[in-house]
Amino acid sequence: MKESIKPSVRQQTQQQPKGKIPWLFGFEIKDLVHPVTIRRVHILYTGLALLIIGGIGYALWDNYLRQPTGVELVGQMISASGGMEAWNAINQGQFKRTEKLYSDAGELLETKTETFYFKKTNDGLKLQVHAATNDGDDVWIGKDKDGYWASKNKQAVDPVLTARGLGMMCDSKWCQPLCATSMAFYRFSMPFKLTDFGVLPELAGTVPLDGKEAQVLDVTYLPEVGKDRWVFYSYPEDHLIRKLEYHNKSDKGDSRPEEIYWSDYRTEYGLNFSHKWTRYWSNGKVMDEYIYSDVDFQSALTDDFFKRPEGEEWLTAK
Repeated sequence: MKESIKPSVRQQTQQQPKGKIPWLFGFEIKDLVHPVTIRRVHILYTGLALLIIGGIGYALWDNYLRQPTGVELVGQMISASGGMEAWNAINQGQFKRTEKLYSDAGELLETKTETFYFKKTNDGLKLQVHAATNDGDDVWIGKDKDGYWASKNKQAVDPVLTARGLGMMCDSKWCQPLCATSMAFYRFSMPFKLTDFGVLPELAGTVPLDGKEAQVLDVTYLPEVGKDRWVFYSYPEDHLIRKLEYHNKSDKGDSRPEEIYWSDYRTEYGLNFSHKWTRYWSNGKVMDEYIYSDVDFQSALTDDFFKRPEGEEWLTAK
């Protein structure tokens, strides 16, 4: 009978399957003398790892998944439009706005061209408008220290009647001859005016717009500042205003929403702004278009520019 021979220790070691080295091998510290200390080190390592993972997760959520607040969205819209520094650098200038009005059948009814002149001063914004009508009339409407004035074909005329005849005044009893001009410039100043005191911007989710998801910014005001409501639609990839809704409350309290689509964005004098605004009839045809051109933010406008011409008997509206 053959005697069984036990393999040597070296042979046993060579025959044992090789195990995988655990990825936490470097953290496995064994100290039978100070086991509590080593346990605390393990807890510290685990806490640091969880803290790092949590920080990375929050950064990813905050930068890529979280919807912005209303104030943050306003900041993004301002940056996309050239930045507040570029807007503040423009203190005076002029631009031309051509309006084309169409019937619901698509027929061109009227073309009107207005040139807006503005100057920012310590006393507020100075505005003056020059209008050229289809009838060939040459109209100026402005305001100086004595009140509102207007001229038609270089003759002094009533500023209220003239502005109302050109569709420049709303039906409010408080309306003034430069009401529509001021509102047009206020809209042109978007989104920069959304940082003014009393503005309450709020993100109102997303909605489909022309086949893409657009972010909705709902803007209201403190009661002592204003009662109107504005809604802005922009795409998350560029934050440029693509659609504007103006909810104007009349003296009777009813709200009359107005939808304007902004397009043809181009940069001039550091500002990236829409050069074409469009409104539509309910049947989808164009109601009217506003085309912006001849922008000049460099030529100086003196204070005398906004004074009424001399040598006329002016009809003044306060």
